[in-house]
Amino acid sequence: MSSLPHILFCESPFDKNKVDPDFNGEFSSAVSNGFKTMIFNFDDFINSNDYKSGTRRISTTSELTPIIYRGWMLTPKQYAALYNELLSKNFKLFNNSTEYQNCHYLPDSLRFIESYTPKTVFEKLSNENSRSRLMEKAKKFGNNAVIVKDYVKSEKHDWYTACFVENASDSVKLNQTIENLIQLRGNYLNEGIVIRDYVPLKELTMHSKSGMPLKEEYRLFFCNGRLVGIYDYWEEGEYDLLRPDITLFEEIARNIESNFFSMDIARQANGELIIIELGDGQVSGLPDRTDKNNFYKELKSCFHAV
Repeated sequence: MSSLPHILFCESPFDKNKVDPDFNGEFSSAVSNGFKTMIFNFDDFINSNDYKSGTRRISTTSELTPIIYRGWMLTPKQYAALYNELLSKNFKLFNNSTEYQNCHYLPDSLRFIESYTPKTVFEKLSNENSRSRLMEKAKKFGNNAVIVKDYVKSEKHDWYTACFVENASDSVKLNQTIENLIQLRGNYLNEGIVIRDYVPLKELTMHSKSGMPLKEEYRLFFCNGRLVGIYDYWEEGEYDLLRPDITLFEEIARNIESNFFSMDIARQANGELIIIELGDGQVSGLPDRTDKNNFYKELKSCFHAV
């Protein structure tokens, strides 16, 4: 068996030298499965002008050591800084900066999944004309329903005001939804705006708190070209006991330029499966129903010599 990578977690903001409580289960499972673990101060890192503050307690190792990050989302710029800071200490993140952005930003993912995901347009918010260019691109949807998000995340729990638009040709409603999204995302807005064709999905249930309609969705993880596992996306609703056939998605995954990534899929109302989006595996959350010990056991198996 090849040597296992280290796993880098975020430090608790309340208790130094301990893992962030949101990752306690993952931390314990990683240790139980033989992974060496490290922590860094996420808040210090993202708020530091030179990015060195958050990693200051990580000591340089004598030989180049692979490391996988499991923590909160980073912008591509922040990820590149973390990659370089760790490399200066002889730790090499499992995905390089390009591989991170390949799956973290939906526009970058499209070249891998465009034939298997809803029709999509996007525009970087770079100047005062960006919104008008986006609205022009949105005309290709005609009278179809669409959803609106940024390059990474949506505000789906504000479904009817900042995510879903019943008729894309209603420019007033579409523009207001975009504005609501921008206001809600605030400083956390990722790069630009994405508009996607709304594809009817198989109903699962209604979210008990937000009232958002939940659909039959799954999150898949792939590492070193192998499927780590497939997990129910939502913690509410009754999923079928039989897992969907994901042969096609395993084939697609082999051509995605990333060493560790997630793939969200969903069942359409007509019964067919579709890709919703990709995510970098280091910042994609484990759905609540995931057996974390099994996840790290399967992750470990991805490093067995072929």
